[in-house]
Amino acid sequence: MSILFRRFFRLRSTISLLVLLCASGAQAQTLARPGWVGSGMSATSWWKHGVVYQADPRGFGGLHGLAEHLDYIHSLGVDALLLSSLGGDAQNAIDPELGTMDDLDEIVRRASQNNIRVLVELNAHANDLQDRARLWLAHGVAGFRVAGATTAQIAELRKSESSFAGQRVVIGDVDAVGSAQMIADPRAGTQEKLAASSIRPALEAAQQIADEGRSVPLLLSDGAGMTRSMTRYADGAHDADVAKMVAAMLMTTRAASLIYFGQELGLTDGTNIVSFEQPAKKGEQPAAMSVAAGDASPASLLNWYRQLSAMTHSNRTMSSGAIMVLNHDDQNVLAWVRRPQSVSLSSPAIVVIENLSAQPVTILLKADMQRLRLKGSFLRTLARSDSGMGAMHLDGMTLAPYSVFIGELRY
Repeated sequence: MSILFRRFFRLRSTISLLVLLCASGAQAQTLARPGWVGSGMSATSWWKHGVVYQADPRGFGGLHGLAEHLDYIHSLGVDALLLSSLGGDAQNAIDPELGTMDDLDEIVRRASQNNIRVLVELNAHANDLQDRARLWLAHGVAGFRVAGATTAQIAELRKSESSFAGQRVVIGDVDAVGSAQMIADPRAGTQEKLAASSIRPALEAAQQIADEGRSVPLLLSDGAGMTRSMTRYADGAHDADVAKMVAAMLMTTRAASLIYFGQELGLTDGTNIVSFEQPAKKGEQPAAMSVAAGDASPASLLNWYRQLSAMTHSNRTMSSGAIMVLNHDDQNVLAWVRRPQSVSLSSPAIVVIENLSAQPVTILLKADMQRLRLKGSFLRTLARSDSGMGAMHLDGMTLAPYSVFIGELRY
């Protein structure tokens, strides 16, 4: 019976593909609509420094609920929405408990209106992998993440994608460098402890992949089957500060970044529902780690993610500048410089500094800047996770525990 089901699904997929190509061609072409950044109408690929939001529809009440909350995902400034854990079998491409293909079509339609591409997670061990991929492509999906895919499977997926308009992407594992356009890289963001001595080499390895230009690393710290970063790193006293530090590590390097749903709210293990509940009565405080609580506080983790995403997309140095990672492991400090192609007063270098310890740290960066032949005496604030004010001087700057400082190099 299972063989008959597989044959039926292949036939059904082929028929659906042909029908959709003819009847819904316009929908499948939305990825190439003029006006999109990296839509396929320009030489720059949208995923070069993209922000991907991965969502299990169950966390939003199913596919219909996810469609209803796309405005929230859009507020994070993401470039793509990756749908995971869709389930399905030989008869249904989607687990019926999550919704229908019509629900997914509605997500694609609404997402495209906000310049968000929809990606789908595929099972590399499925016998009908390529058939499923072509079915999704016909529904306007912009690409796939395929954990465990072989080089041959990735090549076939890219071949299938090339027959559809617009820029479409395959995300593979770290060992798929050169075959997949993007590779999911958890090494820097999933270290057991917040130790610069282990995170820095992993971060440098990711940046080397970016420098080689064969694949774009997609940094991540959270995901299905993984311990959430908030559970892994939070100490009960600096939880939000630690989460902001993880966010900056993911979103200010030369790599692309992945946000796993609820990560932007500080969700911990065992809490996989994104809460949109408003206070029951006027004057009541919204529930902790809810969207309403995040919206209400300018200093929230949610708004920090939004700030970093906006900086990633609006600051050319942050989106495309070179990166030099500095070594301050002895102080448990992570730091890197983002350098534009041509440094000038109007286009300065940017320095990102993170104190990974529970104590204040005073750091000197003057020698680092001289070694990199960068002129400057202080850093003008672009963003900081603490409540501090003023510039930071290269000959001595003090960082609060678990804090992030991002500044332009000035003189």
